[in-house]
Amino acid sequence: MATSYGSQVTPLVTGRFAYDNGSSLLDVLPIACGTFVATGSAVTVANAAVTASSQILITLKTAGGTVSAQFVQTITPGTGFTVIGGGSDTSTYNYAILG
Repeated sequence: MATSYGSQVTPLVTGRFAYDNGSSLLDVLPIACGTFVATGSAVTVANAAVTASSQILITLKTAGGTVSAQFVQTITPGTGFTVIGGGSDTSTYNYAILG
């Protein structure tokens, strides 16, 4: 069952997401967002916000070619990350770096 926190939904955007960590202080999670285009092979995404412990979420934005799953292959802290996909995928993908 989903929990409702009011009628406003905040989209995920670059910046900081405040959340309650159970203590008396509010904590923040740094977030960086962007897009990349798949090439059917490895794609390097430059984003200095990535750290060794970052979680990277990838979602399809616009389909192109034969859509395939995209996976984070490597992370280079302070530089970016490499995504690998399949075959003839030329889709545009959204990504969000958490942490």
